Amino acid sequence: MSIDLSSAIATFVTESKELLQEMENGLLDLESETSEEHANEIINALFRAIHTIKGSAGIFDFEHVVTLTHIAETLLEDARNGNLQLGKELISLYLETRDATESLIVLAAAETEPDQALLNKVNNLVSCFSKYIDADNTQIDQHTAAQSSNEGTLDNERWIVFFVPNENVLRNGLDPYSFIHYLDSETSNLVVNTWLESMFGPQQYDPESNYLSFVLSFDSDKSESEILDIFEFIQSEAYIAVLPPKGNIDVLKLSIQKYQDFDFITEALSKADQSFVDIVKLLNCGGTDSNDPPKKVSDEPAAVPSKIHKSKTLRVEALKLDRLIDQVGEMVITGARTNLLAHETGNETLIEAMALLERLVENIRDSSLKLRMVQIGETFNKFKRVVRDIADELGKQVDLTIIGAETELDKTFVEKVSDPLMHIVRNAIDHGIEDPETRLAQGKPEQGQLTLKAYHDSGSIVIEVSDDGKGLDQEKILKRAVDRGLISSNQTLQEKDINLLIFEPGFSTAESITNISGRGVGMDVVKRNIDSLRGSVEVESVQGEGSTILIRLPLTLSIIDGFMFEVHKENYVIPLDTVVECLELHEVVSEQDIQDKSYINLRTEVLPFIRLRTLFGIEEQIDHTRESLVIVQFGTLRAGLVVDSLKGEFQTVVKPLGRLFEGLKCISGATILGSGNVAIILDVSALIKSAISVYEALEKKH
Repeated sequence: MSIDLSSAIATFVTESKELLQEMENGLLDLESETSEEHANEIINALFRAIHTIKGSAGIFDFEHVVTLTHIAETLLEDARNGNLQLGKELISLYLETRDATESLIVLAAAETEPDQALLNKVNNLVSCFSKYIDADNTQIDQHTAAQSSNEGTLDNERWIVFFVPNENVLRNGLDPYSFIHYLDSETSNLVVNTWLESMFGPQQYDPESNYLSFVLSFDSDKSESEILDIFEFIQSEAYIAVLPPKGNIDVLKLSIQKYQDFDFITEALSKADQSFVDIVKLLNCGGTDSNDPPKKVSDEPAAVPSKIHKSKTLRVEALKLDRLIDQVGEMVITGARTNLLAHETGNETLIEAMALLERLVENIRDSSLKLRMVQIGETFNKFKRVVRDIADELGKQVDLTIIGAETELDKTFVEKVSDPLMHIVRNAIDHGIEDPETRLAQGKPEQGQLTLKAYHDSGSIVIEVSDDGKGLDQEKILKRAVDRGLISSNQTLQEKDINLLIFEPGFSTAESITNISGRGVGMDVVKRNIDSLRGSVEVESVQGEGSTILIRLPLTLSIIDGFMFEVHKENYVIPLDTVVECLELHEVVSEQDIQDKSYINLRTEVLPFIRLRTLFGIEEQIDHTRESLVIVQFGTLRAGLVVDSLKGEFQTVVKPLGRLFEGLKCISGATILGSGNVAIILDVSALIKSAISVYEALEKKH
């Protein structure tokens, strides 16, 4: 009977990609790390990641993956032992290995053989690693010889293995006995001594937990690396130390500290080799008086190997979350319908019960949406590699700073905003940041600064990409726009509109086409992708000082807190977070003062406004005293919307309008009301820009 491994392989691919991304982040951090302690932690994490991938790939017999990761792991082991320094050249080699490993894993999971180009790349990487290993062998041998001469050498004739599996080893599907059984088949005269951690402590005994650790002694002509290979697949789940014949006393010291019971370790080692009895007692007494009574190496539980905590996360398919959000949305609509019917009955008890149910539905809605929220830091971290590679290719020095990595946004946005950010970052390095010589000549630091920043603002999430480069040359942008027919030569544009020309299709100020830019398609993609997410893009730039591109996105695409109002007996909704205040129009300004005007003087501030009746082409007008003014804000822009009447807050389930309405300005979607009627959701950003453009046009005429 064949075993279906497709599910296990899919899990392996997902987890391997996560480990490879962690490995990439670690390598990039290592390049700029100045603390030796932190650098060692990063190297250990790199080793664990690549070792886990190698072990898992071996289970599925992915030969190419095992070959590459094994030799990469070997060199990392040297770095862990302090025998090798990971410089920029080696870090670049490991970054290439990370990319090749991912390609091999994807192909192996799809049961596809790698092409010759990939195989050549793998062979080249293996060759490069081999050169480093060969070059370091002499140095390592000298180091080992010096260490043996300087430190105590033991008199043991047999091999000793200290094998301390962690608490969750059985729960994670590994049986320590199977490794001991295999060791027995590969060696001779195996003696097993077992130490039992107390099962009668403050915590209740768990039959799925491991409480055993082992001291194994045997005879063998194998090498130390061959002995360690026997325990390869359990190394991440246990403490394993090998003490060869005539071994080093430091290995013995460290291993003794893994046990709380000194009597056990003394008895176990004496059974392995009588020469250990006096050595262990001497170690325990600190080398002072061998007649002192033996004492425990440690009375603290901390001496026991650290326990691996049970996982508190659950991997769920994105499709299942999307279905849950859809069902919650339908529940919100049904709840609104039921609440409406309850009010029609006039039954106070029923109305009160529905109010409670409505609050519960709102809580469920918020909790469901949070399930899909992820930190943007994971996306930002991916650009460390992009910045490094592009800067090296262009011969520039760029330092990437990440701010607000903990800011959360909908996973849908994370996936769709990654590509626009990629184009913006590439352009910032290519067009914005100057080469080191130019920067020094201008009195700037040799290294350019690129900043990725995320934060919440007015119910939106804002992503900023800023650089300290040369900024936008507006004269050059205007000239190129006229040459390409995007604007006429006599057309006058404001600074912000000139900056936005860089997002026009086919627009580029590059003199030549390169691998990075010049075709004028990247920034066009940025604008289209952000618009599809109901977001907006702004550009701020000072020539000679740098540029900042701001991407503003709504918090979610599914369910929002809305504010509803009426225009010509039809209901319209806008996001509640964009509403600043609501006023009666006649209390703010008289009808004569706004005749043929598109702005009002609100508390000494000029506020552009737009009548939605006029925008929607409704000729019939209503009495001035019945009109209301809704003041809305999107980013730094503010405007007023003149509506017929206010309806108040409304939980809004956003429904797309379909392809027929694509490109329709000022409308971003629709929602279903409790009555079953459809209400249009308005695009506040587009409304504000429309109001401001009308105001500016009238000002120019005057």
